[in-house]
Amino acid sequence: MNRSPSPAKTVPVSALPEAMRLALANAPAPDGAHGFPRAWWRHLGSNGLLGVGFDRDGGPPIADAVRVSSLSGIVARESASQGLGMAWMMQQMLGRFVLAPNLRSDRHRALLASMARGDALLALAISEPGAGAHPKHLGCRAVQDGDNWLLDGHKAYVSNGPSADAIIVLAVSGEHEGRKRFDAFVVEADTLGLTRELDDKVRGLAPLGHCGLRLVGCRVPENQRLGDPGQAFDTIARPLRAIEDALLLGAMLGAMQAELDALARWFRSAARPPALTRDLGGLQLELDALSPVARHAARHLDQHGPNEALAAFNLGARRLFDRWQGACESFAAALDDHEPALLTLSRDLRLVQGIARGIADTRQLQAGERMLRPKETHENTAPTPL
Repeated sequence: MNRSPSPAKTVPVSALPEAMRLALANAPAPDGAHGFPRAWWRHLGSNGLLGVGFDRDGGPPIADAVRVSSLSGIVARESASQGLGMAWMMQQMLGRFVLAPNLRSDRHRALLASMARGDALLALAISEPGAGAHPKHLGCRAVQDGDNWLLDGHKAYVSNGPSADAIIVLAVSGEHEGRKRFDAFVVEADTLGLTRELDDKVRGLAPLGHCGLRLVGCRVPENQRLGDPGQAFDTIARPLRAIEDALLLGAMLGAMQAELDALARWFRSAARPPALTRDLGGLQLELDALSPVARHAARHLDQHGPNEALAAFNLGARRLFDRWQGACESFAAALDDHEPALLTLSRDLRLVQGIARGIADTRQLQAGERMLRPKETHENTAPTPL
């Protein structure tokens, strides 16, 4: 396969923030009413801004996690869309942490190149109805049939699934000593036996979108399997929660700043009592103080990977972001009128903050129980802060 340089490599790393702002300012309007805004997306690709977070040959990415987090915030703020910020971040995340390190064929390299150009959208399907992402309860299966695999099962909550051109599907591929073994497969959206189902449980985050998948006898070539045999849960699914939570903080910061931008626009044409102006300024100062929190999470991801310390830090950060959002919503509710965009941003931020809420509650309970143990036990088991 003849290879040409990735378009993202034409933009120096130091110039990425300004290049992103300029590209967003000159992009076609991202009309998500009729599905994913492909023209807007390809515009970013043509400006070298869709492949910055991964390398198509599985090498080091052009932009590290700190830069990816920051750029996703720029997308969310400039577009006033949490969904678009997340869509951009997720393509970088899937390219860097899922596809690039596990690629096994030229088809995978071609997919990465297509993602960088803006010609292909990738999604990941792990969770299942009634099972979440717990490995003991996952039931989608892959059975080898010569040089192919046959996939059967049901997936849920597939982010960007409605518009994806290819979907990485996690499936049970065997069993060893009573434990399920998992493999991940790149399934093209037009594969026979693959049906997308509307997911009414997730309303918001347009134009990202969510859907379920029904797989019935989907035939996938062996060269579309990712990584080492039977290891996909440990290498892809397990670490991805901490990775996504860390990178999401940047996109959330951008959407929160977009909320304040909308409030400031309203204030410029309305009465501005000093107390309200002071409170608005307080929200901005608090948001500025949260910015280093997002950078810290992304920097830890770069330096140490998605370990337990990062997972715990992400939960603490999520609580801080949640409190700020509550204060912002209370402030906005006290006004007589404000921009409609605030309602969408607030809804989408609340939706993101509710992701994996059950896992968060369990970890918070465990942290509280550690604090209540006798002193000598507490000292030996307390988690090490980042």
